[in-house]
Parts: sequence; C-alpha cells; structure tokens
Amino acid sequence: MKAITAALQAAIIALATLSFAGGAKAGGLIECNNCASPKSVALQSGSGLTVIIDFEKAQLTAFNVEYDRELRKWRAVSTPVPSQIQMAFLRIVESVSSTNGQPDQAFPKAGGGAVVPMHPDNPGNSNGMRFPDAYKSSDAFEIVNSATMRTRLGQYLALEIAGANTSSAAWNSFALSIQQFALSWASIKGGGAVNVIITWRDGSKTLYRITPDNVSEAKYQKGESRDSTGNKVPDETIADPATAPSYAGQYYFGREGDLDKWVRSAQMYGVPVQRGSSSRMCCNWDGHTVYCQQY
Repeated sequence: MKAITAALQAAIIALATLSFAGGAKAGGLIECNNCASPKSVALQSGSGLTVIIDFEKAQLTAFNVEYDRELRKWRAVSTPVPSQIQMAFLRIVESVSSTNGQPDQAFPKAGGGAVVPMHPDNPGNSNGMRFPDAYKSSDAFEIVNSATMRTRLGQYLALEIAGANTSSAAWNSFALSIQQFALSWASIKGGGAVNVIITWRDGSKTLYRITPDNVSEAKYQKGESRDSTGNKVPDETIADPATAPSYAGQYYFGREGDLDKWVRSAQMYGVPVQRGSSSRMCCNWDGHTVYCQQY
C-alpha cells in the first residue's frame, strides 16, 4: 500500500504541473486530429517528451524533442508509448465510437462510458490490468464497510486503468494527463467516464467510476453494490430519504453468511433489523426509516 500511495502522490504532483488550455496543448500533450505529420507538430512543442493525441485516428505518437548542437537545429526522435497507456487511451476512444456497448444489467448507472470488468483471479491479466493482492479476498460488504479500503482501492484502480504503472515517473504522469484529456474529449461525445465493475470471488459486485474531474481516484458508486444473489448491499444510501425507499421489498440470501453481513451493514447506518432464523427477510419504508424483519 505504501508503494501505491507514493506512486499516486508522485503522479498527482506531476499532473498538477500540466494545464489544459483550450484542449489544444497541455504541456507535452498536443491534440492534432487527422494529423498529417505528428513529428512536425512535436518540433513546435519545445524540448522534452511530447505526445501527439489524434482522436480521429485513435492514435498516440510520442517523441523526445531535443536540440542537436552539431546540426544546430531541433530534432524529434520517435519513442514508443507504453502499451498500457495505449490501451487506456483506446479504451476511451472505442467506447465513444461503439454503438453496441450496453451497461451491465446489474449496474444500470454504468452507461455513458467505457466499462471495464475486473476479477481478483483475472487469468494472465487478460484485460491488461493487475488486481491488487491486498484486496483479492475482499467482497462488496468489506468495501462498503471500510472507508479506508474504499478510498485506497479507488486510488489503485485509477492508476491501473490509466496505465500509470510503468517504471517511468515521466510516463506515469503522462498517463494520468492523457486519461484526463481523453475523458474530457469523450464527455463532449456522450461518454466521459470509465466504469469499473468488480466481481469478487464470492460473486458480489462493486462499481467504481473515473471521470475527467478527478482521474487520480476512481469513485465508489453509492447504492450500486450487490451481494452474490443480486441484493443491494446497504451503504449510506439506505439512510438517505431520496434513495432509502429502493431498499424496501423481499430479500432472499443464497450464500451462507451474506444475510449476517447485510444486517451488519444496515445496522451501521441505523436501520433496525428484527432477527429470525430463515434466509429470507422483508424490508419496509415508513417515510422516514427503512426497517427490516428476518423470517
């Protein structure tokens, strides 16, 4: 966790030094759509690492711009963009151009952007992202109940989704900047978010979202967690009069231990639960409070 926090702080500091002026230039980032000569554009940027963003061609091109003292002129030397950063960029661009993308049925709010499924045992990092070892045995209830775990997982996901996990501090800062630039562009097109759907080992689910206003931390989506049976997992929305009525109804818990976890989460937010002996429960909304009874 210390390594993750240190990497995040370094990336945030570097990100803060880049400003997006009119969406055209941002330090070492230059937008050039249908760019005829990325190299020529890079030569106008000044010295250092420069990345040309071409949304129309869905392409990132990078150059190290330096002054050749012997030739007495500037030159732009092509350099590869790390694959994870390329993947992060393409994920956003393709989510805008795709007409067939549908949000996960369990998460109706996961529309309007790219959807990234994650699982603790993702074989071979097939989606290009690593799942944090410290969280592999967690579940949706644990994330709901621990503010610290929620926040740290969100910070880790932001770095991983952006591809800000290279061995280069410079590229890591560029990764977050590119993510912000791309999401800002996507928001104009009707996208502008990366939705991370975590399916835990027990089958429960948690939804996080990354938006251009804060690419350094994925935000936990309140009221969107589900247990392995599909029941809403209580979080602060069960105590909010605007959202609490959605918890009213009949509940069945198919996995052993889930009912007890559900009750503990609900009670943490002041919801009274009358215990029984079955795996079924009924919750009602009286206009002020949700109250539940186990059969």
